[in-house]
Amino acid sequence: MEIPLKFAWASLVYLVIGSTMGVVMVFNQTPLTPSHAHVLLIGWVSMMIFGVGYHLLPVFAGTDLHSPRLAELQFWLQNIGIVGLAFTMPYRYSGDGYRLWTIAFGALSLLAIYMFVYNTARSLIPPKEEKKS
Repeated sequence: MEIPLKFAWASLVYLVIGSTMGVVMVFNQTPLTPSHAHVLLIGWVSMMIFGVGYHLLPVFAGTDLHSPRLAELQFWLQNIGIVGLAFTMPYRYSGDGYRLWTIAFGALSLLAIYMFVYNTARSLIPPKEEKKS
């Protein structure tokens, strides 16, 4: 499956999960608010933006994606970060263990975002023209 489609499908899954979490929060007083927000903002919105960005930005620039391998790695790291944050965020003040895991998953998610920025920025730079002798 192409990278943009992986991000789009993951985004739709996070939309369903995040929306379901919102309904659960209405009926049950659970500490899901930070998880709910991260799943929807990073999981649904950002993952869709990543997928669309990986597809369209190189097209607009008339270039190829700088590194499909980096995009694939970003996809997996971002998913691990999102799921990890969703499970640890509600309990981050319960003890140092949860707090450290929340920091680790947050750092992983942030690293994946930096990877997207780097990969798309490099994709927007047109290739150098060869000098004709």
